[in-house]
Amino acid sequence: MTPNSEIWARLLLALVFGGAVVAFALQAWRLYRLMRLGRPDAERFGVYAQRLRDELVVYLGQRKLLKRGYVVRGLGHALIFWGFLVITYGTADLLLAGTLGLRMPGVDTAAFMWMVDLFALAVLAAVVVALVRRRFFPPPRMIVQLDGYIILGLIGLLMVTLFLFEAAAVGGKLFAAGAPVPPLASLIAPVFAGPSAPAVFAGSWWLHVLTVSFFLAYLPRSKHLHIVTTLPNVFFRTTRPRGALRKIDDIEQQEHFGASSLRDFTWKQHLDGYTCTECGRCSDNCPATSTGKILDPKMIILKVKEQLLHEGDALLAAGDQRGASPTDETITAEELFDCTTCGACVEQCPVTIEHIDKIVDLRRYLVMERGEFPPQAQTALRNLERSGNPWGQAGPSRADWAAGLDVPTLADNPEAEYLYFVGCAASFDGRNQKVARALVRLLRAAKVSFAILGVEETCNGDPARRIGNEYLWQTQAQATIETFGRYRVRKVIASCPHCFNTFKNEYPQLGGTYEVLHASQLVAELIESGRLRLRSDGALKVAYHDPCYLGRHNGVYDAPRAVVTGTPGAELVEIAPHDHERGFCCGAGGGRMWMEERKGERINSRRMEQVLALEAKPDAVASGCPFCLIMLEEAAGTKGVRERLRPLDVLELAAEHLETEKS
Repeated sequence: MTPNSEIWARLLLALVFGGAVVAFALQAWRLYRLMRLGRPDAERFGVYAQRLRDELVVYLGQRKLLKRGYVVRGLGHALIFWGFLVITYGTADLLLAGTLGLRMPGVDTAAFMWMVDLFALAVLAAVVVALVRRRFFPPPRMIVQLDGYIILGLIGLLMVTLFLFEAAAVGGKLFAAGAPVPPLASLIAPVFAGPSAPAVFAGSWWLHVLTVSFFLAYLPRSKHLHIVTTLPNVFFRTTRPRGALRKIDDIEQQEHFGASSLRDFTWKQHLDGYTCTECGRCSDNCPATSTGKILDPKMIILKVKEQLLHEGDALLAAGDQRGASPTDETITAEELFDCTTCGACVEQCPVTIEHIDKIVDLRRYLVMERGEFPPQAQTALRNLERSGNPWGQAGPSRADWAAGLDVPTLADNPEAEYLYFVGCAASFDGRNQKVARALVRLLRAAKVSFAILGVEETCNGDPARRIGNEYLWQTQAQATIETFGRYRVRKVIASCPHCFNTFKNEYPQLGGTYEVLHASQLVAELIESGRLRLRSDGALKVAYHDPCYLGRHNGVYDAPRAVVTGTPGAELVEIAPHDHERGFCCGAGGGRMWMEERKGERINSRRMEQVLALEAKPDAVASGCPFCLIMLEEAAGTKGVRERLRPLDVLELAAEHLETEKS
């Protein structure tokens, strides 16, 4: 190549790639401005060491992609991602060398040559598998669009052209003497040996550059924009405990509640929309979607994103104009109230999208501004407001469950080490009152110092917050915090995971910070330490059902299982594959306890089918949540299996095996 032709080649390369960069930048700037229509979100900053760890583990390590149930598919995508990073580094070297004559560090080593070729081969194989799967075996909830084929085609073309110009360079002896050569490309290099090698090299090299340039210019309008946005989406993910919803600050002064327009979402919630890969994992694991409800968590994210893309420019031009709520456009109240807030979508999302926050913000708008929510939920909230519990039972009867047990109250024993917060279910639901009595027997047997609030106890507000009435939650929470303050409460035991989660993760938002234990955690510790002595009462196979607000939202998986395995004669049976972080919701969370299921299969019925399908044929199905117990009891009764498959709480299992108790 003559000096003049080399200069022209470099100018042409700079023009082609520079044009692609400009096209990408202009589109990215528009997306950034649309994203910034969302309100500020201060919680996305700080704790940078944790955020850096997340980048290394979740983004670069692809940890969430390689989850149980998705390992094979996840590995294919991870190989494409890792290979794409390596090839991008090599392409950056190619562009620098072609325009400025500079080289990226380490690219002229044999190790890098091996890495590029191996990853390129792995990526090419993964692309072929993905294309075949997309064309002939698409998963039920995959949105098969031309966009997916374009991106996979571009990635595949990048790998093919890479091998071609490498092989032509080897075959035509275009590498400098003594320089390392690409090992896999060398295997096909003899095909290009001869006078045609320079032409093949030049053609494939330029096709590679054009493909890279087109890919860059096309990316912002593709769902594969997540290649770029996943990095900031992971970095800025919430550091709130998963079970904690965002607090509405200065609620008395607010003019709008929840997401009454696109401007009411945070900028991070709009970034979530850009980052959605449309993989459908959230929908695959959603109990509502799985049982035929309208809700599809993936579509909630995409509908908000589409509205932002279609209406955002007009909102930018209109200044302070608020625009319409997504609930006025494409999202119905029914699909929002289908959500049990179980967290399966958040757990499974490989790019850390926060579905629940968006759904609850939309609920808040419907409930607090428009007064639109299911009639049964209205009744529950009215009962909570009037009687201090969603059951609507009289407040003075709250401690009737303890009649004859001589359970102390904090008023009688203010020096008690633990406050046992009984909760509304164990106070008023006959089935769960047995669980409360079982826990009292266990605590007494272990000589634990505890007391209850008795008639001074009121609902902590969790149902109101999940349904969308943030104001009522804050009112209930402040009242409870004041009561705790009068007695200087420091340690709280809760047998309900919803109470446990609220006290542990949400009350600190209002200044109420306590040491909170789920009852199964304390009982497991008492068994391990020998303070609780249990006897065998024959062999018993116990399937354990993970409550969402104990497991996924708070990571408490081992303690309730330890209660089962610590009970002599009891054998733990996992409801595989729907156990631990993949546990299937009972259907009662997110305020659904007080709403009817009118479409599709009942969620608790599906859960019971999963238990009945186990080869181990358990004798009992145990949980650690009053809502789960109610739902499992109902499903067992409906299916006529209550006699052979007994629903119970792990606390009841332990109490029935106390050495001081009779069979």
